[in-house]
Amino acid sequence: MAAFSLERVLKVLVFAALALTVCKGLGRTPEYASRVDSRRFFNGLVNDAENSLIMKERHLDFGDATAKAVRLRLEELERMGRTPDPDLVNEESLRRAVARRMAIRERDADYVVLAREKLDRMRALERDGWRMPLGLTPRAGATSGEAAP
Repeated sequence: MAAFSLERVLKVLVFAALALTVCKGLGRTPEYASRVDSRRFFNGLVNDAENSLIMKERHLDFGDATAKAVRLRLEELERMGRTPDPDLVNEESLRRAVARRMAIRERDADYVVLAREKLDRMRALERDGWRMPLGLTPRAGATSGEAAP
């Protein structure tokens, strides 16, 4: 029986590490994962979409709660007869602040809608059993035989 040389053992170990890296890398591509481990693939997509929706809803709720707290504090100051320094807060700065807050609120509400749509798309992909095609996909409007850039 031939003895294994250190060089041969190292070559085998390097080859095994390379093969493992290729397998792990393939497992992260949608082409491979949607076919081989579809349950895990779709769980990942749906969980990501659910987490995104939760975070967007929390962000919207936080913004609303902050605006309510500021409004209550201003009402409290008014009841106490205190007003902000006119050099710090004037009508123009107040209008800009309100307009900015309204724009941020609208943007946050849009993000929640987009997150819900993403979650619905991911669930539809799972329900339909979608698989990413292997190879090149034709670009929109291309005749058959033309590959996407």
